[in-house]
Amino acid sequence: MATVLDFSKPHVLRNDAEYEAAIAEIERLVDEDVDVGTEGCDRLEFLSVLVEHYEDERYPMGAVTPQQAVTFMLEQKGLSRSDLDDVMGGKSRVSEFLSGRRELSKSQVEGLRRLLGIPADILLGMEG
Repeated sequence: MATVLDFSKPHVLRNDAEYEAAIAEIERLVDEDVDVGTEGCDRLEFLSVLVEHYEDERYPMGAVTPQQAVTFMLEQKGLSRSDLDDVMGGKSRVSEFLSGRRELSKSQVEGLRRLLGIPADILLGMEG
């Protein structure tokens, strides 16, 4: 079992062992279903911030383009480009978007969000 981290002197996660301990404690706190406003909830939030920072520093993802997001979600859902034809307004619109020659319209963003579950800010290229 992982050791509980001592944050009497708070610090960032410095290595994989501390990261793994933080993950284990987050899982324990989530399983306990801690109440909002409690010390456990505060610790859960604090550890989550530390883990997010550690992951961002060690494993930067960079910005995802709308085209990358759509392609990824098509693969994840076992769909093909032709499944986008109705949402996008035809094969040529799908091709123009995926090649980066055309931006998405509001109705296309809404359709892709419904079909693929991609947040609108990513589809609009506003995330990051």
